[in-house]
Amino acid sequence: MEGKSSGSRLRRSGRSKHRTANPMAVYEYALRCAIRAYLEQQSGTSSLTSKKPALDSSNRHSIHMGVSGVLGSITDKFGDDDQKKSDKLTREIVRSLLKKLDETKKSKDLSKMDREEKIFLAILTQFQSKLQQHRYRPQGTVNDLVITFLKTSEAELRKSDPNAAIWYEEMNRHMARFAKIVKQTVQEDAPSAATPELMEKLNSFIEPPGAKKRQADRKPQTASNPNSPEPATGSVEALISFPMIIMIQNMFQVSDGDHRRKLQELQKICNDSAILMDLKKCINNVHTNHSFPGRREDFPSQTAYENWQRREVKQLTELMNTIMLMKPNLALNAASETDMGMSNLLASEGARSRNSLPQTEHDSANSFAFIPNDPRSYFRLLMSMCIDYDNEVVPDCERAKTSVLSQQSDELLRECWRTWRLSAPFRGVLYLELVRTRFDQNKLDLEDVKDASRALDKVIKENTSDSWAINDRESLIRTYEGLNQTLLHELEAALSEYWKISPMWVYDLVGMLDKIYDTPAYIQDHPDPHLAFSRLEETVEGAAVNRWRTIEKAVIDNTQDSLTNLLALADKLIKELVSISKKKFKTPIQEHLEVPGIVMARHMPFFALEMENWAYSPEARQAPVEVTFELYHKVLSLKRLYDQYGPRQKTVLFKVESWFLQHVKRWLKTTHAATPEWVENAIKQDEFKCINETAVHSSSIVDLFSMFHQAVDFVQNLQWPNETQRCRFLTALSKVIAIALDQYTNTIEHFILEDVTPVQENETDPSSTVSFLDKARYLTGSHNSSKEEVMPNDFTAELCIMINDIEAARSRLDRLYQIMDVDEIADRMREIGSPAVEKTEQTNFLYSIRIVRAENLQALDKNGLSDPYVVLEINQREIAKTRTVYKTLNPRWDQSFDIWLNERDVEALAMVYDEDMIGANQECGSVWFKLSPSYFDDYQMHDLNLPLHPQGKLHLRVSLVGEKDDIQFWFVKAFRTLKRSENDAGAMIVDQMGRFMRYCLSRRTLDKLLRKDKSFFSSFSRASNKVEPSLQECEDAIAPLLDYLERNMKILNDNLSETNMQMVVLKIWKEVLLSLENVLRTPKPNENNNSHDTSLDEYEEHIVLKWLELLKIFFNGGEDGDAIPLDKLENKHYRSLIQDVRNHRDSAILESH
Repeated sequence: MEGKSSGSRLRRSGRSKHRTANPMAVYEYALRCAIRAYLEQQSGTSSLTSKKPALDSSNRHSIHMGVSGVLGSITDKFGDDDQKKSDKLTREIVRSLLKKLDETKKSKDLSKMDREEKIFLAILTQFQSKLQQHRYRPQGTVNDLVITFLKTSEAELRKSDPNAAIWYEEMNRHMARFAKIVKQTVQEDAPSAATPELMEKLNSFIEPPGAKKRQADRKPQTASNPNSPEPATGSVEALISFPMIIMIQNMFQVSDGDHRRKLQELQKICNDSAILMDLKKCINNVHTNHSFPGRREDFPSQTAYENWQRREVKQLTELMNTIMLMKPNLALNAASETDMGMSNLLASEGARSRNSLPQTEHDSANSFAFIPNDPRSYFRLLMSMCIDYDNEVVPDCERAKTSVLSQQSDELLRECWRTWRLSAPFRGVLYLELVRTRFDQNKLDLEDVKDASRALDKVIKENTSDSWAINDRESLIRTYEGLNQTLLHELEAALSEYWKISPMWVYDLVGMLDKIYDTPAYIQDHPDPHLAFSRLEETVEGAAVNRWRTIEKAVIDNTQDSLTNLLALADKLIKELVSISKKKFKTPIQEHLEVPGIVMARHMPFFALEMENWAYSPEARQAPVEVTFELYHKVLSLKRLYDQYGPRQKTVLFKVESWFLQHVKRWLKTTHAATPEWVENAIKQDEFKCINETAVHSSSIVDLFSMFHQAVDFVQNLQWPNETQRCRFLTALSKVIAIALDQYTNTIEHFILEDVTPVQENETDPSSTVSFLDKARYLTGSHNSSKEEVMPNDFTAELCIMINDIEAARSRLDRLYQIMDVDEIADRMREIGSPAVEKTEQTNFLYSIRIVRAENLQALDKNGLSDPYVVLEINQREIAKTRTVYKTLNPRWDQSFDIWLNERDVEALAMVYDEDMIGANQECGSVWFKLSPSYFDDYQMHDLNLPLHPQGKLHLRVSLVGEKDDIQFWFVKAFRTLKRSENDAGAMIVDQMGRFMRYCLSRRTLDKLLRKDKSFFSSFSRASNKVEPSLQECEDAIAPLLDYLERNMKILNDNLSETNMQMVVLKIWKEVLLSLENVLRTPKPNENNNSHDTSLDEYEEHIVLKWLELLKIFFNGGEDGDAIPLDKLENKHYRSLIQDVRNHRDSAILESH
């Protein structure tokens, strides 16, 4: 044993020196412990020994870690923490067990029972009263029930005889019967609690191991001399075949003869009495402050020592009680001894002094039978030999999956550790130290170190470091220091090749370092353990520089251009940096070492230098745009990685704006130049048919806006880092979109105009002979009498699809408005403000004036119409003149003029003239309007509806030519263009139908219906009686118009969108009302006196009203009334027309009176 004089407190000033044990001495004491284990197994006590968690999962445990008597062994048997939940006591178990006990008691006949049976029933009765307390609120586990029954049995049996050896076997039989009842109860009434572990434990009481052998050996034992020492159980052959003993012989490589002789020698002294004697000596040493198993000087505080002393004495006493309870004869023998009895445990001070003297291994008077003189050194050598033996000799299949040691080695070590009264911290620290040493020698791998570290962590959790012995605490710090150096060395080697190291390897190393640095005992001696990581940072920096050189050498190809090489380099960097930052090193190592940041701090400056050299080279200006932006996206990915994972103190490396701004401008310029061709191709490929059953527009809209969206997506996907520049890109793109839509709508309007109003010869060439003859006919008034008005062509489905396309463009433009966040961009640009530019006063202004149409002009020709044209004058000087539109009061010119003015505010005069062949042209009407930047400085097109004097309206579109660097400006311009185009298309349809309506709904038709003609003899028929035509005759008179409307309204309804159909139909209805109003109010020529009779008679008014009613019914949908609602038809204009007729009748009646 360690002598007291040697001391046991370690000093931090130097390394502790471990004694070198004699391997053969270790062999002998390992054999002694193995024999002891064999004795336990043969005596059957192993079934009642402790099952506290150890460093492995062996099924056999030493009684040295048990508790008091059978009670203590049962507590350990059921006290496994992993099984507490499954053994939990429930209401079902309590109620069913009470019921079973009642049935057991009632089934017995008291008159026929023997003594043992009566005692069993008495025990059941007492136990049942205690069990009633758990009936409603059960607490504890099945383990508690067994302990309660055992205590009750012991108390009842002691009443008859205090000597436990007399009734020990009877108590075992009671326990077996009770265990059988509990097992049956759990299986039948609580099957969910009937776990295999619980059933196995209960079965061990029903049929305890070694029971048969004990029964057979009972008679010889009782006949033997009680004063003689108990011989070792079993023969030498039985010992030789014991697995633990075989393993010891193989490990120490002892010959069979020497091994047999040693067993024969030890068999004589290694018996149950020797075990009991060793326990007594240990208790005595604890009380006398002996160096073994521990003394006050070995602990950091008095409290720690007292806690250890109390726990050690309790364990040793419980072990003694267990042995004596299982071996009653041995207990009687022990009680007769006087040299080392329980009464000697608290000896006098003189005895303490004698027992405290250093003992030698050869001192037979005070030596231990099973414990060597230096247990720590012996155990160190034994564990070291076990580890080497298991890893060099034992096959891998016999080793534990998560441990360096095999099961046999672990059982041997645990047996020796408990027998030699060593602490759990000592074993855990030693195991880690030995495993770490072999890891440094490349004999074990990191998983073995992790297993040893986990085992030590468990010990640290179960035993706080302030309760450890000083030796153990110092060993822990020393072992952790060595492990820290080992792990840092491995981490340094791993980080030197950071790009290919497994992240799990790094995290395993870091995880073990975390455990070391979280240990309070280690932190007390090493307050700042992270200082060592500065060396690791230098390692990563050097590795990053070398890695850049390797990548650059592997990627750069001198036969390729710089752009291609940059693409390959950026791609390689992205893949590697993503792997490092998002897979290998997601978090900083020990919250100090940020590997991705260190690597990027070395790589990115090199890459930025390569980018600088390319971006400002002549080669970059001519680089393909597509390839350039492929590089841009890779550079942007690298920038994001750098921003997110780079060093905390970042430098501005990625000058993305300066590197790629010129290329974005190149793309915008190319897009702007290619847009007209895009629009043209989209229209050329369009057949103006619906693209599917649900959509009412054609393919050109899809193609056009697909191009728009591709362009917008391109800019947005750039994710340009400069927000101001990004807003300017989208503003420039909005200009491209607005110009493209203007081109598209102009082309569609041209197609619609050609379809609606075919060009006539007399309009294309006013100076031709035909035009001159026509004008002559206007003069003679014979133009309309020579031939009938030709019915216009029917509308086409393609015409309707074109109008739908304009509507669809407006709808899609609105969605594009939202996608581009136009309002947000506009607000952003206004906050920034325009660049400061020196303003000069503008002196020249360019206006674009579009003369669109006129309405309700004066009828200055004999045919009740006019031949109007428009002249614009400024300062009494003609600046613009339109073509002449013949025989109409609602002309459409659609002609544009650009006018330069050098005055800021100008009054312009618009004059409408009626062209005449003979004589001066007559003035139809005039209006003044003002041209001023204050009205038109938004550079948008403004619609002016100017009232003509004395009659009619003139519609102009005026804009000040210019533009704004504003995204909303271009979208508003595009929206207005589309809306005007949509309205104009509808107006063109109405204009075409209006000419034929005015021809059919005219006084000429009235004269035919009333059989009035303009012949010489018509005056003689005036005196004849007038007959009012029937409704059918009135309908027949306008039948051509009704047929025309029915055909074309169907075409429009089938092809126009619902919104456009509503717009067009209401315009047509308005034209119907205007035509009928003209019939009622238009002057009627009188050939006899060349005067104008402006009134209709009663019959003629009735006919007009009948036409109005017929057309209203037609537009309403006839009998079904499912077309235009009456409230839309009977509008203000309709009611005004009816009221005018009524007023005219009332005035005629008053005049007649």
